[in-house]
Amino acid sequence: MAAKTDKTQSLEALAKEIKEISEVVRFDSLILLMYAAEAVNRYLEAHMKKYGQDQTRLNILYLLVAAGGSMTPTNISKRVYRSKHAITRALDILEKNALVKRRPSGNDRRSLNVVITEEGIDLVKRTLPDLQRASSVATSCLTKEQIEQLGSLSRKLRKWLWSSIPEDA
Repeated sequence: MAAKTDKTQSLEALAKEIKEISEVVRFDSLILLMYAAEAVNRYLEAHMKKYGQDQTRLNILYLLVAAGGSMTPTNISKRVYRSKHAITRALDILEKNALVKRRPSGNDRRSLNVVITEEGIDLVKRTLPDLQRASSVATSCLTKEQIEQLGSLSRKLRKWLWSSIPEDA
């Protein structure tokens, strides 16, 4: 019985230490943010699954539309916050589905531009209303002010974190 008491005391002491640390380094907030991000990703994936694409590929298509229809893979990688390798895989699938085409750059024949096709534009047009509905439902538990705060805080945190990642990471 004494061992159980020692174990209980040890657990309580460890729990107290974790709580104190979390208050100092704001660890809990980051964990909660990661959980929320995972929930958002799964929620959007569930809505976009019916179009046969994942969120990264749809983000690329939306980005291409916003950029006037063409971008380099490097710029796409920077704008959707994915590695060049992940972008290459996504572009392979998009190209296989005839949603984008890779074209040599006019300025540098070693460089490529990714160009959205008419099929890609049509997919963006079909998914846009569903994504808008899904976003409205997902944020319906928040007030307008809370949504504005969330956007502002998310941009600030994202900017800080991206600038804090070591170059060699």
